[in-house]
Amino acid sequence: MKDFWFSGSGNPVKFEEMMQEIGEYANSGGKVFVGTDSQLKSDGCVFVTAICLHSNHGKKYSKYFFRRQRMEKVDFKILRVRIMREVQESLSICLDLMENYPDVEIEVHVDVGRTSRSATRKFADSISGWLKGAGLECKMKPYSWASSAVADWHTK
Repeated sequence: MKDFWFSGSGNPVKFEEMMQEIGEYANSGGKVFVGTDSQLKSDGCVFVTAICLHSNHGKKYSKYFFRRQRMEKVDFKILRVRIMREVQESLSICLDLMENYPDVEIEVHVDVGRTSRSATRKFADSISGWLKGAGLECKMKPYSWASSAVADWHTK
């Protein structure tokens, strides 16, 4: 996953420096929030993964990093494929974080709802089980702000 990452303000950040900052934050007891969102465009599909560092207890802290990837649209016209790829992108960075910082507490935010109005509700149980099976906490709409707000902002 050593590709291009950016700070929340859009400045490029080196992967190693980002990981070091996340490690310092995690080692001080901070929870890491990871979420991915996607948007179909006329010329492809944009995926954005956000790593958010946010703490309200002790030392107040709020910062995030994101990665933006453009992929072929033809591969992601099917909603199930696109949603599963979003989760796969989040899970991939979570595994990197867990490998480097075994004690890190991670909450994965997925852009999936459970209400009857949500087209993604049929994927909720399988995604939740997938992430819980990997040892990760899973949050869905309306509690999935890392994916449905932070990552979503950068898909536009």
